[in-house]
Amino acid sequence: MSGLRDASGTIVIDEAEAEEDIRRVQNARASLEEARQYLDPASIDSERMYGMTRDAIEEQFTRMTKDLTDWQDYCDATVSYIRNIVAEYQRIDREYAAKAKELK
Repeated sequence: MSGLRDASGTIVIDEAEAEEDIRRVQNARASLEEARQYLDPASIDSERMYGMTRDAIEEQFTRMTKDLTDWQDYCDATVSYIRNIVAEYQRIDREYAAKAKELK
């Protein structure tokens, strides 16, 4: 999200930009899921690979799969964080609007 402050220094949350950020993160997450599917340790050809080579490849597949899953979890947390921030600022805006009405 760009432009988090206006000219007076007040924090501004652009909901459309936040949604665009969420779309980008969700697209990245989908790419991570696709990559994770390609790293299925079951895809190793056990008939043609033996011993340490197969074990090393399985170990790397497992490590990379875990990393991709962790990154997907981070994407989910990022989307949740953005949504929570937008909701918090919407709540603050409603409270200020209500207080402004009371002062009139």
